Amino acid sequence: MSLQLSEFSRQIGAARVAVNAADTLVTQAAAVLDLFESHDGELVDGFSIQAGWAPLMLVERGEGRFDVAAPDFATKTPEHVGWVTDLTLALWVLNGQVTLARELPETAARPIHFADTVLCARDIEGAERLIMSRTTRRDAPDDSGWFIDVFPQPDRRREPAEFVRWPAYQTLGINKHLARALALPEGYGAIVSESRIDAIIELAGNTVAVRGPL
Repeated sequence: MSLQLSEFSRQIGAARVAVNAADTLVTQAAAVLDLFESHDGELVDGFSIQAGWAPLMLVERGEGRFDVAAPDFATKTPEHVGWVTDLTLALWVLNGQVTLARELPETAARPIHFADTVLCARDIEGAERLIMSRTTRRDAPDDSGWFIDVFPQPDRRREPAEFVRWPAYQTLGINKHLARALALPEGYGAIVSESRIDAIIELAGNTVAVRGPL
């Protein structure tokens, strides 16, 4: 995201905490600072808070001064995830997950961990439209319950070799809007195009719960 990067900082006790993000994310940056302010007295290098699907961690850059860092979603393997102090993407995803979940006011959001796995059809990369659905089925402890396929789906039954499991954060490299839907609860899904979410669907009856664009 090539947006103007700004620093939003606040004095919290003896610590000066800074969030670096696009200037359009001022509200989200303030919310992050509020989170850390609620832990005044614990703010040391390496202190982290879970914020939705991913942790945010303090990185000391000088005496009493800290940057907030998020996982580097460009990392290839979850075992070697690094950290970045540009929170633009992390806050964009988190804000997108929260706002999309609010489209279903009668249901509670069910965030996943950014490294939980998502079952994907191998041919989703480059597809113009995708469909994603979340069920209660769990094939592994880190299984998010999400399945992503091309839309419309093939008429034939797919073979096991046509599926692959990816860490959830790697969906950002396929279509960043997929990640926005990952906090929807079981029993729901979404139809996603290149620049937006076209609809939230309810799996029972395969009906449109919320019509986009979202």
